[in-house]
Amino acid sequence: MIQNFFSGLYELFLGRPMPANFTQDYREVIFPNTGLLLLVISLALVVLYYYVFNRVMSTGFYKPKHWVVMLLLNAVIAFAVPIMQVNGNGVETHSYTYTFAFVNAVLSLVLFFVFSLLLKKGSVQAWTTPMRWPHSR
Repeated sequence: MIQNFFSGLYELFLGRPMPANFTQDYREVIFPNTGLLLLVISLALVVLYYYVFNRVMSTGFYKPKHWVVMLLLNAVIAFAVPIMQVNGNGVETHSYTYTFAFVNAVLSLVLFFVFSLLLKKGSVQAWTTPMRWPHSR
């Protein structure tokens, strides 16, 4: 099920994997692994930002510019993950690989934003970052 979800999602944006002889590698291993890592890493960075840096540690790391730093860090990691997955599975690096990495980075931005809206209320200092909506005190 997870395999089909992530394969469908990435192929929606990218089309069939290239080169074609690696289609099964992408569908069975690379897409599902990358998708799960995308979810876990994005969620972990949001939790780190709101609950570790701005609740437990009280760092003052709560301004929108700090949130943007975490957002961009998430995107950089999300760009690297597909490239590492492709190389780690013995699949030939191709322009498709870099397009895949770019799509994954864009998806990471969306996920980070959504996770931020869902989890920011529990933060002591950063509950208004990146914006007050949907919670206001």
